[in-house]
Amino acid sequence: MGLFEQPLQVINIGLDSFAEALRRQGVEVAEVDWRPPAGGDPKLVALLARLTNGRVEAANRETVERMQRARPLLVDVALASEVIPGLTPRTVLHAGPAIAWGRMCGPQRRAVLGAVVFEGWTRDAREAERLIEAGEVVLSPCNDHTAVGPMTGIISPSMPVLVVRNEPFGNLAFSTFNEGRGKALWFGIWDEGTLERLRWLRDVLAPAFRAAVRRLGGLDLYAIIAQGLQMGDECHARSAACTSLLVKAIVPPMLDAGVSSETVAAIVRALADNNHFFLNFTMAACKATADAAHGVPGSTVVTGMTRNGVDFGLRVSGLGDRWIIAPAARMDEAIYYTGYSAADAAGDIGDSAILEVVGLGGMAIAAAPTVAAFVGGSLADEVAAVRGLRAVTAATHGKFTLPTMGFEGTPLGIDVRKVVETGIVPFIDTGAVHETSETVGQIGAGVARVPLAAFQEALLALGRRTPPQEREQH
Repeated sequence: MGLFEQPLQVINIGLDSFAEALRRQGVEVAEVDWRPPAGGDPKLVALLARLTNGRVEAANRETVERMQRARPLLVDVALASEVIPGLTPRTVLHAGPAIAWGRMCGPQRRAVLGAVVFEGWTRDAREAERLIEAGEVVLSPCNDHTAVGPMTGIISPSMPVLVVRNEPFGNLAFSTFNEGRGKALWFGIWDEGTLERLRWLRDVLAPAFRAAVRRLGGLDLYAIIAQGLQMGDECHARSAACTSLLVKAIVPPMLDAGVSSETVAAIVRALADNNHFFLNFTMAACKATADAAHGVPGSTVVTGMTRNGVDFGLRVSGLGDRWIIAPAARMDEAIYYTGYSAADAAGDIGDSAILEVVGLGGMAIAAAPTVAAFVGGSLADEVAAVRGLRAVTAATHGKFTLPTMGFEGTPLGIDVRKVVETGIVPFIDTGAVHETSETVGQIGAGVARVPLAAFQEALLALGRRTPPQEREQH
C-alpha cells in the first residue's frame, strides 16, 4: 500500500498532449524528447539496422582517422590555368553541384559574366552571356577540379589560386584569394572597380605571396586555424583572428624575399580591411583534408557538402564519385541587414560548407561568441548547438578545440546513419546574397540547415551498395 500512498510521478515519452493532460490534474511530469528512429520510416529503419555492423564502423574509423592525420600546407601560389586539373582555357568554375546556365541563381550568373569579362573574352555582360549560351564558355563545379570557392565560388583561368598540399597524403586542393567586402564576384556583383581589384590580386598580391610562401617552404594552415579557434574565430562566418595570424606569419618572409615595402604595406592594408581573407585558405585546407578521407568502401561519413543557390550536393566517403543532390535551403534563418529579408535572398550558396565537414564553422560555433545571434543569441545557445551536432558525428577533432567548452574537440565526421536516425541535420554558418540586384551583394548572415532528404537518399544509396551476403549476416 505504501507505493500507492506516494505522490504520482510520471515520465512521458511521446505525445506532448499526454503530459499536458496530467499537468492539468496537478501531476508532476518529466518529459523525454523521443522520436522514432528515421521518423518511423520502416525502410530507413531496416537500412540503419543493416548498416550497423563492424565493417561500417571500421570504415568510419578509417575515414575519420584520415581527417585527423591531415596536415594541409600552403605550398605555392599560381594561376589557375597552371595548376588546376582539367581547367581548359575557356572554363569558368563555380560553387555547388553541376548546374546548367539557365538554372543558375542570379548571383552566380552575374559572377560568371564578370569572370568572362575579366578574362578578356568579351567586353560586356551581354556578349558574355551570348558566348555562354553558344557553348563557347564551359561551366564546371569547382569540386570536380579539386578546388573550392566561397559563395558564388568563381574561378577562371587567369585568377591566382592558393596551392595547398595535404602533407601525409600528397593530394592538392585549390582556392582563389578572397576579394573582400563590397562589390565582388563572390557576392555576385561586379563593376570596373571589381575587375581592377581582381587584377591587383593577380598582378601584385599573388606574386608577393608566392615569394613569401616559397621562402618559407610552406605554411601550416591548421596551426593557424587551431590558434584562431582560441581567439574567437569559428573560421567560417568569422576569420578575423586567423587573418591577423596570417599577416604575422607572412610579412617577414615577404620582406625577406625582396618584396618592396610599398607593396607589403598595400597588402597589409588590404588584409586589415578584410576579416574574411583567411576564409579561402581554410576552405582549401579542408578540401585537401576531406578529399584524402574520401573513397573508403562502406564508410557512411560525409566528405563533401556544397551549394549553388539552387541545389545542395552531398558526398559520402563510401559512395565513390556520386554526389547526392537535393534542393538548397532557403535563407530563412539569416539575420538580415535593414531593408532586406529572406524574400530578397538567393538560396544557400557556396563550397564553404566543406568547413563543417571537417569540424569547423557550425561545428565550432561555440568558439565565436560574436556570432551567437545565429543560433539564439547566447554562448549557452552555441554550446547547446555544438552538443547537438555531436549526436550526428563519429568523433571529436584532436586539433580543433573549443575554449568555451573546456577545450573539448569540435564534432568531426558527419555520419549519414546518425543524421537519418535522429533527424538532426548539420547547419552551415553562411552569408545571404541578393538574388536579383546587380548592385547589392551580401544582405545578411546566419545559418542554413542541410536538407534531410539528401541524407535519406545517401542512406538508400549506401544500402544498395551493401553486398547481399552482408545483408543476411546483419
